[in-house]
Amino acid sequence: MLAPQATVCVDIPIGLSRDGFRACDRAARQLLGKRSSSVFPVPPRLALAPLSYEELNLASKAHCGKGISKQAFYLLPKIREAEALLRSPNSDGLDWLETHPELCFTSFNAALPMEDNKKTEAGFCERRSVLARHIPARTIDRLLRSLMASVPRAQCARDDMLDALVCGAVARLDATGRGCLPLGKRDFDEVGLPMRICYPIPTAF
Repeated sequence: MLAPQATVCVDIPIGLSRDGFRACDRAARQLLGKRSSSVFPVPPRLALAPLSYEELNLASKAHCGKGISKQAFYLLPKIREAEALLRSPNSDGLDWLETHPELCFTSFNAALPMEDNKKTEAGFCERRSVLARHIPARTIDRLLRSLMASVPRAQCARDDMLDALVCGAVARLDATGRGCLPLGKRDFDEVGLPMRICYPIPTAF
């Protein structure tokens, strides 16, 4: 149960453009440097139709000039679920923000991209160390133990759990500690959902 007026940060695309290109994604890739590939292409709005991968991929190529990645296709159920919730009365009073874990870790690290891949032991330790500047290390370890005991690793890997925790750390910031991409403009999709990626402002720490 979420508290009234809660801020929720999710690593799920919220606003979808007609052509699959979003200014916030381009801006995030620029800030991430060598980790820019972690921002995968977001599907166009037409991908919300309940069709097979082959059908959606062909439709995207025809209308947008590019196909849909398998990674984006497998995320579509969550994108549909998030949109349905955000467009329902149940979202009233809650501040739902799209964020990106790798961008959050980079921002919490004085805008310096992570050195190692998050799937490696070195990458996990690097990100845990950065997160421990904002959440006590013992709290991080306790939450990870609890999650690993209750969630099958096949459904959620250890690095994904750390991603969820950094999103939570960003949600705890007040508005002055968060920024949104693209800078200086507000983009909305055709149904009125914002196309933005929120992240911790490096200068705030």
